[in-house]
Amino acid sequence: MTEVELSTNTVEKKPSLFGMVFSPNEQFERIRERPVIWIPFIIVTLIGLAATIIGTLGIDSSAQLNELGFTGDEAAAMEMSMKVGTIIFGFFLAPITVLFSTIIYFAIAKIAKSQVTFKKMLSLNIFIYFIAGIGQLINTAIIAAINGDLNTMTMLTSLNSFVGAGGALGGILNSFEIFGIWSTVLSALGLHKVAGLSKTASWTIAIVIFIISVIFLAVTGAANEMFEGMNQF
Repeated sequence: MTEVELSTNTVEKKPSLFGMVFSPNEQFERIRERPVIWIPFIIVTLIGLAATIIGTLGIDSSAQLNELGFTGDEAAAMEMSMKVGTIIFGFFLAPITVLFSTIIYFAIAKIAKSQVTFKKMLSLNIFIYFIAGIGQLINTAIIAAINGDLNTMTMLTSLNSFVGAGGALGGILNSFEIFGIWSTVLSALGLHKVAGLSKTASWTIAIVIFIISVIFLAVTGAANEMFEGMNQF
């Protein structure tokens, strides 16, 4: 097969979500030449929804509702409303996350004078989110299967699963999680392959965004600890 034929075959193939696991560079090449949106978008949305449903159905909020004064049918109705609301939110979480990250990366790429299109950047972020979504689904399913605590933010694949810290430290340790780090690496590779940014710029952007997420989770963990402390009084 000639080099031209090989190149043509590569261009004709659509990127594969599952190919992101074993051959991400090949998928990035395909996204650059032939970005796809809708089917992968639907799949990652359903993955996020599945994780939300499993997590929501596995949480028992009756004790908290009783503390707030809800009992009997009142508590059951309130809990059902909370679960339905959470599942609805879970349906929109993946699309909102993907669109938000796409806007950020696209703006950064344009500042860096990249010629990448919004469609290619959207396709890239959908494929990267697939890895994070699979991680969330696996963690939630395992925690539910072993009757673990789904109320916590701790993922089994994070450092905090070994430490069990709370507050800001817990948030920081939760940030160092296998699928999250994997997504960060893919973001750097994708920005280089799809957006055409230099390796240095791609890795710098990915690492800076990861650091921002660490800070956000640390602040969130500290806030949760503070509110829990206030509720005890």
